[in-house]
Amino acid sequence: MESGLRKGYLARNDYFIVTLTGFIYRLDTWESYTHCTEILFANLEKKDNSAFDIKFKYFSELAKKFISRLDQPEDWKRPYRYCVARYARQILKDDIFSETLHYNKDINDRYIYRYTMISRLKETALIKRLNLLTYEEKKQLFILKDWEKKAYRYEDIFYGVSCRSCIYMFLNDKELFERDYKRYEAEFERFSKEIELFR
Repeated sequence: MESGLRKGYLARNDYFIVTLTGFIYRLDTWESYTHCTEILFANLEKKDNSAFDIKFKYFSELAKKFISRLDQPEDWKRPYRYCVARYARQILKDDIFSETLHYNKDINDRYIYRYTMISRLKETALIKRLNLLTYEEKKQLFILKDWEKKAYRYEDIFYGVSCRSCIYMFLNDKELFERDYKRYEAEFERFSKEIELFR
């Protein structure tokens, strides 16, 4: 129990980790996967040690049972999934950086230059890796997964799904995948009309 608490999670197995707030992340890409509703609104504040220990133990057991019922993700440790997750995280970081830049007037030029250079280098490494994927792996970039649809409200999955258009532009042989990409765009359009977020 203590080791999990020290590391800031309730439970973990070979594929998932459950945070103290009840969110479940994949261990290969660190993307949001789903959430455990029973834990989401749990108040795990350490005020009284004995009461906290009892609550932590209870929610830890719930978390273990929950992730034991989850199957290995269909795209576990797949190179294309890594590329999507990596780029989604970078876009999210860039958005946070832009917001910080807007509201924090104390940021200096050195910090801005350093962040920009690191961001460019990461993008360059990603483009190289993306273009080394096999034909079949590249095709998988443009298939909207069921688990992504379920997890779409979480920021990283939102970016992961939305960044497919940029990833398509990064491909050297994008013409080969035009049909797959258009199919993906049409599927995403149908999906976006169905979900509450767009109503």
